[in-house]
Order: sequence, then C-alpha cells, then structure tokens
Amino acid sequence: MDGREVAVKVQYPGAGEALLGDLRRLARLARGVAPVFPGIDIKPLVEEIQARAEEELDYHLEAEAQHTFAEAFRGDPQFFVPDVVEGGTTVLVTEWLESPGSLATVIAEGTQEERDHYGELLVRFLFSGPQRTGMLHADPHPGNFRIMPHEDGSPGRLGVLDFGAVARLPEHGLPPAMGRLLKIASAEDHEELAEGLRREGFIKDNIRVDPQLVLDYLAPFVEPTRVERFRFTREWMRGQFERLNDPRQPTYTVATKLNLPPSYLLIHRTWLGGIGLLSQLGAEAPFRSILEELLPGFSD
Repeated sequence: MDGREVAVKVQYPGAGEALLGDLRRLARLARGVAPVFPGIDIKPLVEEIQARAEEELDYHLEAEAQHTFAEAFRGDPQFFVPDVVEGGTTVLVTEWLESPGSLATVIAEGTQEERDHYGELLVRFLFSGPQRTGMLHADPHPGNFRIMPHEDGSPGRLGVLDFGAVARLPEHGLPPAMGRLLKIASAEDHEELAEGLRREGFIKDNIRVDPQLVLDYLAPFVEPTRVERFRFTREWMRGQFERLNDPRQPTYTVATKLNLPPSYLLIHRTWLGGIGLLSQLGAEAPFRSILEELLPGFSD
C-alpha cells in the first residue's frame, strides 16, 4: 500500500451463513426450553445474540471500532492497538503488530512475572477501554492479545487485535449499577444484593430466590474483590465450575432463576471469558484496586 507492513483479514463469501442459520434454529428451540428456565427472558436474549453475531460479521463496523480504539490508545505506554489502513465489505487491512507471541505463549511457557504483568494489563485494558471509547472489547481469546516485551526481554506492552465483537455502551462506559452491585456483593450484603439485582432486571418480579444462595452463586466474580491481591488458578476455576454445576449443591438451581438482561450479554461473556483467561495464566494482581480505579460505581 505505502511500504508499510500490514495484516489482512478476509471474509469469504457465505462465511456467516452457517452461523446465522444456527442462531435462527436456536431461536426456535428457545421457545421449547423456556419453561425449564422460568427466571430467564429467553426471547430477547436470543434476539440480542443474533444481533451481535451479525455485527461480528460486519467488517465496516469492525473497522470503525478498531480505529476508535487505536485513536484512544495511541502512544499509550501499556497498550498498542494497530490502526485500520483500509476496510471494505469482505477485507480488513490493519497495521502490522510485531510480537513474539500471544497470551497463549505466556500460558504455555511464561514466567510468573510475565503471567502477573500481562494478566494485570489484560484487566486494565478491558476496564479502561469502555471509559476511553464507549466500547468493550468482548472477545478475550488469548490469541487476540499479543505480548510486546522490551528490548531487554522484560515484560512490556500488550497488543490487542480483533474488534469484531465489541459491546457498544450507551453511557460511554460500563454501567455504574454493575460496579455498585459488585461492591455490595463484596461486602457480603446478600439482602441488598438481591434487591439490587431485582432492580436491574437480573431477578424477575415473579421469581423468588434465597439471597444467600445468589451471593454464593456469584462467588467467581466476587472473591477476587475481597482481598488486596488475588491469584487466579486453574484449580480455583475448576473448583468454582464443579461447585456451580453439581446438582447436589444448593446453588445448582440458582442458574435457572437468574435473568441476563440483553444489555449485559457481552459484558457477561467478556467477564466470564476474562476470568477463564486469567485462570489459565495463573495471574496475580491487585484486582480490587483496579476496579476501584476503573469500574464506575465500585468505589462509591
């Protein structure tokens, strides 16, 4: 193009047809399974999934999002987002990002220093992005985050790729209610937590739940906020998964009673995926102070 190294992303004809077809079948199936999940408004949730999937296939929207992030993080000492060079319906050309590997490399062979460093940067990027751009990068796959060490080999910046999946946030940031609810849960006020979740639409008016069980169910999101530094591990994540999916545990039925408002769909996907990625990294960092700094409502 002008002598620069670039990366090219191509969408082949019909690439999204199978996915959209699957989502249409999911919408039909949802009507049949709705009675099994009385606490969930399934129809609007499926409609939101379909709408966001269509956005992920739109290269014009992806180019717009990536350029917005690139502008917001230009010159940042901690992050690098390659800008868009050229975009079209089926092709997206971006600046080249020079990197020896991704977070997958750190997961496989990284030192503890690298795990902690890049794990903290991942969290800082996910929470600072909405403030700077009004959007949340919603695809925390290890390959989308590239390591950029300093010349001496020490951990450096975090490069970020793939802006097809982003949550566009109308308040130009994460919902303050989300931070307030997490702060209440961190303080273990289960009654106020249940009331707040009901106000935000996470618990429907006709659904009755045990507030303490709701707090227990949300432990994977809450535990890291209760200490100055928290280490995510595979063992911790595995224990949380087994506890929440064990029919013998009292928290097992909570999942059928909690609703997910459509506006929180990609936020939930990102938060859950981020926790999984941090657990693979085995990262330790001051996550509570990061939330106090970057999550609206948490420090109120």
